[in-house]
Amino acid sequence: MSWQGRTTIAGAVHPDRGCVLREGGISILQRTVSDSSSGAEIFGGLPTDNDVLERVRGLAGRLRRENGSLPENLDFTVPIGWEERIGHLDDQPIRRLIIFLRSTGCEWVEKTGGCTMCGFYCATSRGREISAEEYIAQFEYVMDAVDIGDYPVISIYNDGNIFNEREMPVAAIEKICSYIDGYENIKKVVVESRIDYSPDEHVAKMKKALNGRQLEVAFGFESADPQVMNLCINKGFSANNFGHFHSRMQGMGVLTKPLLLVKPPFLTEAEAVNDVLQTVSYCVSRGIDYVDLEVTTVEKHTVVHELWKNNLYRPPWLWSLIDLLQKCRERFGDHAHVYVSPWTYSVESLDWARNCGECDAEIVKAIERYNCHFDLAVFEDLDCSCRDDGWKEAIAVEDPRPIPERISEQLAYVQNTRLSSA
Repeated sequence: MSWQGRTTIAGAVHPDRGCVLREGGISILQRTVSDSSSGAEIFGGLPTDNDVLERVRGLAGRLRRENGSLPENLDFTVPIGWEERIGHLDDQPIRRLIIFLRSTGCEWVEKTGGCTMCGFYCATSRGREISAEEYIAQFEYVMDAVDIGDYPVISIYNDGNIFNEREMPVAAIEKICSYIDGYENIKKVVVESRIDYSPDEHVAKMKKALNGRQLEVAFGFESADPQVMNLCINKGFSANNFGHFHSRMQGMGVLTKPLLLVKPPFLTEAEAVNDVLQTVSYCVSRGIDYVDLEVTTVEKHTVVHELWKNNLYRPPWLWSLIDLLQKCRERFGDHAHVYVSPWTYSVESLDWARNCGECDAEIVKAIERYNCHFDLAVFEDLDCSCRDDGWKEAIAVEDPRPIPERISEQLAYVQNTRLSSA
């Protein structure tokens, strides 16, 4: 696949990649209970939903503990890697540099087991604190290897939350920004963080350090559906939390970019397509006209990996991605620019979006061309027998069970399999 093998890993080539109120008014879901005292939309459901959430988090936590020990002699002054992707600036396609820093690791993983599809924790120090000096050295490593001034947009990802002081010291952010300030051609910097780990003062410090350049915060919104967001993904917040965060960032002159997940676990193919459409609709209604589709891949030591091993999960069909993009254009026109993020990450993927294998490479290349100008014409002549023989059958599959019931049954199956193989 043409999106594999393009991430530079430190100079080499990657082979494939109760409710608690926190600062800023973000309500973080610890249990699925309603909060009548707050305007935030905390997901509330049947009492059994609490049990389901606890089972999801219990399995996720056990899988994290099975990650094994940190590799010896890992140099924390060397980043995971970097790669070039298509970006957009002033509605024009440009070259964008993605930098993957090796980080302390996402605090949400340590607290709850993390999101069900995310295996990024394997690429971090797994809790070992990385100093500001080490982060700075990682960025300097990239500067020595790449002329970052060739890229109008720089994306800096730390497999977690860049504004969480525990994960990345503010001093490191400010020093990295001072380096960026030396390159006139760099116009925008993109970072990633959970909305609950993005206090205003840290965001403001970075924006000031960028000296007038655009700052964009990408964040995993995943789904506007509270059950999908919290039971299927274990995200831990709600759509209203996102609305509050988006308003805060707008008030500070900071751009936001929601990352929407294509085919979370426990959903059928058709449900996954509809979930993205509903989430794009939610974003458009809030005045957001640019979203990223993050396509679920199978990564080790995740809930998705366990489901996949037991034939309970398949990544989305490439035909579903095309179907999604066409339906977004029909429903939202130019009000929604939908970018399909390449599925190369900082950890190896075991499985990814695919069709029959015969047409995959051609469709992936068409999606790459689409990302340049959001032109659906690139898909017009694509066809393969698997569209009728495979995808249409998959898209017709229904699951009448409520989401909590299907999650409970699938996790029980996984648990029995794990016990029998122990």
